[in-house]
Amino acid sequence: MNDQTGPQGGGRAVIYLRVSSKGQVETDYDSEGNSIPAQRKACLQLAERLGLTVVEEYVEPGKSGRSIDGRPAFRRMMGRIRNQHDVDHVVVYMRSRLFRDATDAGLTKRELRSLGVSILSVKDPTDDTPTGDLMAHMVDGFNEYQSRVSGQDIAYKMEAKAARGGTPGRAPLGYLNVRESVDGHEVRTVALDPDRAPLVKMLFERYATGQHSFPQLRKLAASAGLRTRPTRRYPAGTAVSINKIGQMLRDRYYLGYVTFNGTEYPGRHEPLITPELFDKVQTVLYEQHGAGTRDRKWDHYLKGLVWCGRCGRRLIIERAKSKTGRLYFYFLCMGRNERSGCNLPRFATATVERTVAAHYATIAFSPAEAAEAKQGLADVASSNRATTATLRRNLKRERTRLDALESQIVELLGHPDWPTEKLTSRISDIRTQRDAIDAQLATDHRPHLDKAAGIVAPLLDLLADPRGLYEGLLDEERKTLNSICFTKLTLDADETHQPVVTTTATTATIAPLLAYRDRTRESGTNPEAGTADDNDVQMCRSSSLNPMVELRGFEPLTFSLRTRRATNCAKAPCGDKISTAPGGGCEGAVWAASRIRGGRRSGDPAR
Repeated sequence: MNDQTGPQGGGRAVIYLRVSSKGQVETDYDSEGNSIPAQRKACLQLAERLGLTVVEEYVEPGKSGRSIDGRPAFRRMMGRIRNQHDVDHVVVYMRSRLFRDATDAGLTKRELRSLGVSILSVKDPTDDTPTGDLMAHMVDGFNEYQSRVSGQDIAYKMEAKAARGGTPGRAPLGYLNVRESVDGHEVRTVALDPDRAPLVKMLFERYATGQHSFPQLRKLAASAGLRTRPTRRYPAGTAVSINKIGQMLRDRYYLGYVTFNGTEYPGRHEPLITPELFDKVQTVLYEQHGAGTRDRKWDHYLKGLVWCGRCGRRLIIERAKSKTGRLYFYFLCMGRNERSGCNLPRFATATVERTVAAHYATIAFSPAEAAEAKQGLADVASSNRATTATLRRNLKRERTRLDALESQIVELLGHPDWPTEKLTSRISDIRTQRDAIDAQLATDHRPHLDKAAGIVAPLLDLLADPRGLYEGLLDEERKTLNSICFTKLTLDADETHQPVVTTTATTATIAPLLAYRDRTRESGTNPEAGTADDNDVQMCRSSSLNPMVELRGFEPLTFSLRTRRATNCAKAPCGDKISTAPGGGCEGAVWAASRIRGGRRSGDPAR
């Protein structure tokens, strides 16, 4: 049985009533507001007109319709229909009260149909025909569209309000949402709560001393009379919870800022505390029992780089505390906490640091290998410059030919023996080809290849002693060098239970250089002789740089065809997009090396 306007012979029905926000409920002396009773009246009238017996009513006050997952009354109704099989119809005021998502609507209608249950809508009825099914799908789709558009509009307006310093939503404890009259119109704004603001400030001041824990603050707040704002369920408010106190102490709203969707804006509301007091509180939060921002406390320059060699899971940082209160940190495989029970031992972070530093010796280049790679890149650059010069001469010659051909065709226009349309079309083709040539001439990749050679050469110099370079850097600089050289390292233990690191994946910056070096060593080529073949020369080019020519190579465009070939249209990415920021591409390694002098940064104390 499908959606229909009127069943035959009556039946049993349930009524489903919903409003999407609590504001629609709390609008009248009646606890249900105005909307729920109005929906109920219309649904009962429809049931009576169709001779239905209403066996139950399900009310969803203040629940969003975007998804059925967050509506407990809806789930209870569906559970009854599945288990008791005593319902023939679901009566709603409008289909939008039941669905605001077309996917949910389709799945639910299919299930109801299999159970012999129909949906009866007061405002948008449909019958049990293919046309009725189509109309139902269209209504459900439009309801989803309307819901999403409204949501985007609301989000845009809330973000715009935050950008202007306003407070979207309810103000935090210590402030009140108020309405003011400005130039004859009402403005919704935020003001300090005269009763709670002094108590909230008192919590910040007490905690900044470092002498109070969260439970002590909660007890202090309760004794001072600090309670949440009244609600219908709790007219006198409730005591502030420990979790709420933690949120308040981290909330920059009390400093005068508004945050929306991760972006912070200067607020128009009056700050409750000073920046100095807020900073003191954050320091105490950081120092007491790990209550600060955890990613700052447990950050490590190897996190995300080192993975387990046995189960393939990522290694995380584990903290341990001795009886004396001293903290120790270990690398631990995530698989140890799962049922599979990875047996990789935990290793002290200092041990893993030393093992990774030693592993850097595996990517070293000998002076002869570095010199051969530089020469190979120089040969490629020289060859490409010569080929590009030849290509540009051919393009200029072809452009001159097209100019002359266009002039000849223009002279034929108006001649009675020559068709004007064909001549005009030919001129258009010539101009298209000429524009393509102009675009080719305007693009010169030779400087990019010279820049690549200038970047790779210092990188090869750094790889003469990568371990010494790595050990001389500070932690943040080591993280940068790691991101330049490796994307993944694997950690395992040998027979003596000592950590062993192997390279799982290198970055696109250094992988071609290492591949070229290994090919040379395996083939027995003498780097001093410089006998690398063309493939070896190609491998020494840094793959962090974009191709220096079009994908079709250096072959000139073919102008004899009326339409361009597909290969003529293929373009390589622009070679200008070479990262120059610290940590980006080969230049990141050059930057990292420039930060050290003689094994450590100039002016820095010994590590």
